[in-house]
Amino acid sequence: MSKRISPYILALILTIPLSGTVASSQDMVIVSLKAEECSLTVESNDKWRTLRLRAHHPKYKGCHITREEMVLALEEAFLKTDPPRLEGTYSSLFIGRLIDYPWLSQYLATTAYHDRGWDSKRGKPAAMDINKYVSQLLFRKEWIAQIEGPFAKGGYRIIGVTVEKVPVGSFREVPLFEGKMSQGKVPYDAQVWLRLEKN
Repeated sequence: MSKRISPYILALILTIPLSGTVASSQDMVIVSLKAEECSLTVESNDKWRTLRLRAHHPKYKGCHITREEMVLALEEAFLKTDPPRLEGTYSSLFIGRLIDYPWLSQYLATTAYHDRGWDSKRGKPAAMDINKYVSQLLFRKEWIAQIEGPFAKGGYRIIGVTVEKVPVGSFREVPLFEGKMSQGKVPYDAQVWLRLEKN
């Protein structure tokens, strides 16, 4: 006569392999730094071969990550030799929302305002989709040159920028904005991916 497996044991047997699969697909923290009240981490997802720069506030407020803090976190991640470390080839780095990087949010707003391809009265590009327009602004050498050092040290180069969810507003919307509060509407935020290529 065969013994029946209790529902509890059966559920436990079915759960163990499932939980292992979920855990293996999660992002792995490579480095974690303090940035005032926020933490700044570089994470890798080896299943999708992607990287993520995550700014996190413990009270769910916005972060104010400086360029120096951003570069330091990336440099520590790309140069790290002890586990966990970056291994293999990665295709992109997701940096999250620009408003967590006020200097970058300001760069986007002021660059668009002074660009002939942007209509500040209507708050939209003159001749293309806004995601494509902002992607092109953020792929300009003047900005890429400020952060490309850590990538080069890790054997990578930035070959493009992809964005989505671009809000438009006044300069008052730009976090920690320094400069003239000009009239008109500008893009000031987006979710941003840097596309990477290994040398």
